[in-house]
Parts: sequence; structure tokens; C-alpha cells
Amino acid sequence: MTVKRCPACGSPVSRTAVECSLCGEFIRSRDEARVLDQETDVDALPLDEADKYIVPFLCGAELRGALLGGADLFHADLRGADLRGADLAAAFLSTADLSLADLTGANLYRADLSEANLCGADLTDANLLETDLRGAEYDGQTIFPLDFDPACAGAVQKP
Repeated sequence: MTVKRCPACGSPVSRTAVECSLCGEFIRSRDEARVLDQETDVDALPLDEADKYIVPFLCGAELRGALLGGADLFHADLRGADLRGADLAAAFLSTADLSLADLTGANLYRADLSEANLCGADLTDANLLETDLRGAEYDGQTIFPLDFDPACAGAVQKP
């Protein structure tokens, strides 16, 4: 049985677990756990079908330099993901959790980050030209490119 770590408490959990037995943290839905248990080959699925299985599991993903232009990452959990230099031009990241993600040098041209969580994210040297940041949340730890005003772009600072 393959194990991984609970994102909340770090205790070992089965890779098909629905919740952590130690802290009760929700890990995934029962349907997602069933898919993992059946060893679904996401490479054999059409891209729009594969997204259902891949997107929920991007927390902490190593996606440095990834070509994700136009990707549908709606409500994706990308907490702590390494997206340095990634091409996310015109990607749909509305309501995505990008907290603590490293987006240094990422291309977010015309990406939709409306209502995304950018708290603690590093967007140093990111291309935010025509990026939709309406309602996106950021905090004092979020790093934006020099001379970029997130409030003017519609982002909201959390207290």
C-alpha cells in the first residue's frame, strides 16, 4: 500500500484515504479515492476527462517551466506548487488556491485568477499583463512584480 502525508498534520495516510485518521482532515472525495484505488491511467483519458483526476492533486506539485497555457485549472489546489517560469497564458485559474505557490517568472498573460487565493505567493517577475485578478486575495507575504499595484487590478488584500 502506498502512503503519503496528510497536508494538515503530516501523519502517514494511504494514498486512497478520504480523510486523515489522526486529525480528520479531508483529503479527497470518495469518488477520487475510488479512482486512485482502480489505478486509473490518466494518460489514456481525453484531456478534459483527465483534468477531473489530475487537478485535485496539484498541491505542492513540481511544475517548474510547465506549459499550461489555456489550461482549465478552475478551483485547483496549487498550494505551495512550484510554478517558476511556467506558461499559464490564458489559463483559467478562477478560485484556485495558489497560496504559498512560487510563480517567479511565470507567464500569466490574460490568465483568469479571479477570486484566487494568492496569499504568500511569489509572483516576482511574473507577466501579469491583462491578467484578471478581480476578487483575488493576497496578504502582506504576497510578492508582486515591481511597480505592480494589485489593488488597481482588482485584487483584495486580506487583513
